[in-house]
Amino acid sequence: MSYNIQVYTAKTMLAEMEAESEDFFDNDKNLIPFTEKQIQVLKERLLEQNFEISKEDKKGITFKNDNFEGMRAILTSNALYLRSSFDDAFEIGMMASELADSGEFAKYDPQADGWEVLGE
Repeated sequence: MSYNIQVYTAKTMLAEMEAESEDFFDNDKNLIPFTEKQIQVLKERLLEQNFEISKEDKKGITFKNDNFEGMRAILTSNALYLRSSFDDAFEIGMMASELADSGEFAKYDPQADGWEVLGE
């Protein structure tokens, strides 16, 4: 069983909250793309957390972390998708929360009812 968390731009979170649509994430056009600087920041943060690049193509960058069995990350122009085993859910959850601390990014955890809003 795996655990999945996504990181988006804060603007995507606001757009999704305003849309109040259950199929918001089904259309990539709804997702506000990362800037080149944001992509670089996310890439560097993943590398600092012992992720290694395993594949890079036009769809994005795929990372793996051999310190945790099955932990993967995919960085696209619109989102950072994190996946781990259920046993390692805490680690990816904390990492996503730390990324969102700046207010530039937003953590979306579908297993925990959606957006993590600071101060709640």
